[in-house]
Amino acid sequence: MIVNLTLTGMPFFLLLGVLFLISCLGFIINFADTMTNILKIRIFMTVITAIYMTILFCWTGQQLIDVSNNLFFSLIGAPWYYWNLKNIKILLILIINCTKNDNIVLAGICVDYKLLVVILRISVSYALVLFKLRKSSLV
Repeated sequence: MIVNLTLTGMPFFLLLGVLFLISCLGFIINFADTMTNILKIRIFMTVITAIYMTILFCWTGQQLIDVSNNLFFSLIGAPWYYWNLKNIKILLILIINCTKNDNIVLAGICVDYKLLVVILRISVSYALVLFKLRKSSLV
């Protein structure tokens, strides 16, 4: 249920989140000298909130991967040699099903810590490109 709910909101999150971070960072870099202190605080709090939500979203996806990985290792450590043949076969089926970690993937994008790094890297690089464009247009 959580995976289906996340898959419906993931495209909007990725698109709007990256565009939002790029625009906020670009605005801060380009207009930091002309902003009032109150506006600086508001934009800083908005950026911090957006980064926090991105971290929370990626952390939740990573927790899903970690829990399914821990389940696999728990099944491997089960004392199967005391069980009857039917239960051993059920355990082997469970182990085979747990070899593939559960994760939230949409269009080849997996929600985990790597996504967080990629989003932050893209946002900062585009903001710096916008800053360079502004600097070159002022000359």
